[in-house]
Amino acid sequence: MKFLTDDKIKLDYNVYGTGKPVVLITGFGGYQEIWKLQIEYLVNMGYQVITYDHRNHGASQRTNQGLNIKRLITDLYELIEFLRLDKPLLIGHSMGASICYGFLMKYENVAAIMGIDQTVKMLNDDSWSYGFMDIDKGNYRVAMTRPAKVHETLRGIDPRIIQSLNKVKDQYPFDRSLNLSLLYDHVTKDWREALKKSRHPVMLVAAKDSPYYNSDFVKVMSNSCANVTSAVIDNTGHDVMAEVPDQFNQLLRHFVLANRRYQ
Repeated sequence: MKFLTDDKIKLDYNVYGTGKPVVLITGFGGYQEIWKLQIEYLVNMGYQVITYDHRNHGASQRTNQGLNIKRLITDLYELIEFLRLDKPLLIGHSMGASICYGFLMKYENVAAIMGIDQTVKMLNDDSWSYGFMDIDKGNYRVAMTRPAKVHETLRGIDPRIIQSLNKVKDQYPFDRSLNLSLLYDHVTKDWREALKKSRHPVMLVAAKDSPYYNSDFVKVMSNSCANVTSAVIDNTGHDVMAEVPDQFNQLLRHFVLANRRYQ
């Protein structure tokens, strides 16, 4: 299905099941199909699940407009309003988690959020050593030009997902070079205060074997924010929900049930 944003960009989205709403939000270069096993799990629990592709991602429209985090937060808000969702749970992976962090700063129509393997500050400096690999203010633009020379996953994507995911990757290829402005904007955000000031429950999930982040960032934030809880999942790389979906789904179950009273 297609949804038209207020700046006239068509976003592709899907709605599954009925019940209290959960929105699943992908990261930079991501495809909504990566959530396949979470969609099935949540629908079987009696939830309504919404997935979508960001502008310039997946089956959504290609554009040079609005390639920044602020606009992607607005896109999420407009989709929620269009679908008339009341107090949805927002679950974001990687850059999708940053969109959730930013959403908390601007909007109240949310029950709780979960951020998956996404630090709250990407750039390392004297006040923060839990950023993306070894990037800082001086080197990030060069470092982000090409993908990091690491394996994003530890053991690969679950075979129940890989076929459908590869199909859409072939059909709708992602061009990193055309989206560098979005990536640069993402990298420069600092969401620490957004989480500290939010009244909404936040769960931060880290991958113990993430190639990008020191998983201790979740403990640092949960220790400093009363509304933040944390979990670290072993034996997985960055794409937690697609690498160890059965293990992740147990944590997901706990999250949605614990926050059901806020919906």
